[in-house]
Amino acid sequence: MTADNPQNAPQTGKSILIVDDEQDIRDSLESRLKTAGFRVQTASSGQEAAAMFIKCFYDGPFDVILLDIDLPDMDGLDILKLLRQEEELRGVKDLDGVIIVMQTGIKESWMDAFTKGCDDYIIKPYPFRELLNKINEKIQIKKERSELK
Repeated sequence: MTADNPQNAPQTGKSILIVDDEQDIRDSLESRLKTAGFRVQTASSGQEAAAMFIKCFYDGPFDVILLDIDLPDMDGLDILKLLRQEEELRGVKDLDGVIIVMQTGIKESWMDAFTKGCDDYIIKPYPFRELLNKINEKIQIKKERSELK
């Protein structure tokens, strides 16, 4: 990673929530993202993710949430809707950083995700570098917005 390109700069201390029911995926992403300088928390279900999001909302909200769309207990889009409602209730606007992880590239699926408030999406299987670029892009957008205020 180089500091010349802000998208490739290490994001020391930035926080990510990984929501995926597959233990191997959570473990792999957690390890690789920690190596890249991120603080990482994981959730294996939609209910666990929603509880973590609400608990951390004031203490230290997540900079990016990687949200699998296919979870056993809740649909990822329902979780996304819940997160956006929570933000609205708490008076927070213009939060970026929810990246939906999908199994398919069917246009209707990602269009539905965007209408429900996702900020980006990626289709499994994906190269880690592509995911890292998307994460860093979301963090850069947040940084630029905060500098404008």
